[in-house]
Amino acid sequence: MQHLSATDCKLYPYSYEKIYKVLSDLPGYAQWWPWGVKVKVLARNSNPMGEKIEVWASGGWFRCEICSLEPSKRVGIQYYQGVVLGETHWTITPQQDGQTKVCYTIDLELNGILPKFLGTFINFSRIHSFQFRRVLDSLDKRLRENA
Repeated sequence: MQHLSATDCKLYPYSYEKIYKVLSDLPGYAQWWPWGVKVKVLARNSNPMGEKIEVWASGGWFRCEICSLEPSKRVGIQYYQGVVLGETHWTITPQQDGQTKVCYTIDLELNGILPKFLGTFINFSRIHSFQFRRVLDSLDKRLRENA
């Protein structure tokens, strides 16, 4: 497998506007991403477009930036350097019961000789989804703190 592909979702009891505000603040991820994930701010703008971070996690490091926005609906993120390359996105969907469904969808190319080699033996997509639950739980905690 040369791709890292997954969609991970969670329902939250918060407004889609509140969730969008947190997810479109890429440098703010440093304040709520889980323990063990280091986030370094590379560029902060008055407008979220082009904001950049570097992330160090158990699978290696990558750099990414906000590449597209649909206010209160979608945040696109471009992974441009590191162990994975490509575009991902958050989707924010209000539900009829008042909750908001948040999904993070990735389809990234493994980058580098070692990640590509290991990708032939290891299901990185499944590992990513398992670990990404911590990110979704940390988002819940961040939203609860700012309720």
